[in-house]
Amino acid sequence: MARPKEFVPEEALDKAMEVFWRHGYEATSIEELVTQMGVNRGSLYETFGDKHQLFLSCLDRYCESIAGERLALLDQPGPALPAIRQFFGGMAKVAGTEQAKRGCLVVNSIMELGPHEKDTNERLSRVLERMEDKFHRLLVRAKNNGELQPHHQPRPLARYLVTMLQGGAVMIKAGASPKVMEDVIETGLSVLG
Repeated sequence: MARPKEFVPEEALDKAMEVFWRHGYEATSIEELVTQMGVNRGSLYETFGDKHQLFLSCLDRYCESIAGERLALLDQPGPALPAIRQFFGGMAKVAGTEQAKRGCLVVNSIMELGPHEKDTNERLSRVLERMEDKFHRLLVRAKNNGELQPHHQPRPLARYLVTMLQGGAVMIKAGASPKVMEDVIETGLSVLG
């Protein structure tokens, strides 16, 4: 009969996510994961699989929790363009903080693993598609409400906003100041009218 787990899997997963977020996939060792998660190797493998499976679970958790909370700002009722401005304004507030040094786990993972890890790249591509779909729905609403000029097309604009979001995350991790990010965001959002 199997012994009951002596840890809470969700809490251990959050701790693993922090380690991957701080160091990246390649620089994270199993030893560090075991130590930070407070589990033994056997429990780690039994509960989460190998390092790669654990990493994918951490990506999923990040997208559901941290990125999901941010993207929920785009689901607000009311005018659409102010919601987009508020969403991007949050990026400027993060710039220059300790939190900014970690960057975005999605962007970090795309840069580190996307080119040569097919299953990771596919998962990350789906994340970007979900972001695009969120922006698209909001931009369709903006167009229907007369907030966008008639010539604006929601799908290309949604792709542009995803690109702006990912590029902004790279700039923030590279040390861009809040003022720089405010300028970038203001200029970037000027295409919306």
